[in-house]
Amino acid sequence: MPEREFPWWAYWVLFFLGLLIAVGGAALQTNPGYMDAYYYFQGGARIAAGSGGEEMFIWNYLSDPTGLPVPAFSYWMPLTSLIAAGGICLFGGSLPPFEAAQVVFIFIAALVPPLTAALTVTITQQRKAAWLAGVLAGFTGFYLPFQTTTDSFVIYMVLGGLFFLAFMRLKRACGFLLGLLAGLMHLARADGLLWLGIAGLAGLFDLTAEGERIRWK
Repeated sequence: MPEREFPWWAYWVLFFLGLLIAVGGAALQTNPGYMDAYYYFQGGARIAAGSGGEEMFIWNYLSDPTGLPVPAFSYWMPLTSLIAAGGICLFGGSLPPFEAAQVVFIFIAALVPPLTAALTVTITQQRKAAWLAGVLAGFTGFYLPFQTTTDSFVIYMVLGGLFFLAFMRLKRACGFLLGLLAGLMHLARADGLLWLGIAGLAGLFDLTAEGERIRWK
């Protein structure tokens, strides 16, 4: 087997490793935990209830609000709340709202180790390095509580990883996909718009046929 090929079953092993760690971390959380996560959670709960277009509190004053309610997501972006709403809609009948919202984030967190391994084997062409990187990515330490709550951390991790993977593996055919990923990153965080510029700059690069080096066109 060539060094750059990583067995398909290894990605599943890393996925279930990430899933096990994420479930363990989520089990210790009984609420969103801090203001930002609460913001996204309540946004998701309101979307799931059919009233996601408005907020019953003032999050910032840049839009010069005149009273309540105010338009939702006028400052922060909605993707995290939309994902939380999906969890509430799917699992809210059998789980408390926050735990239901967590479910989708747990599965997204489980994607981090196999995605890290895919990036590593693409860059280094070394299976051992991919294994090491994938396992270490599962044990994120400080970031674990942020990955399994209703916040944009893990969404950005996965979308950013997919962005670089698409650029390195798909070569010139990835322009549309890079733009799509940049758009999703912007929906997760406002600064994700910067990635659209990076997607444009990616058009200035090309990969060799072997996919081992990046060069200017």
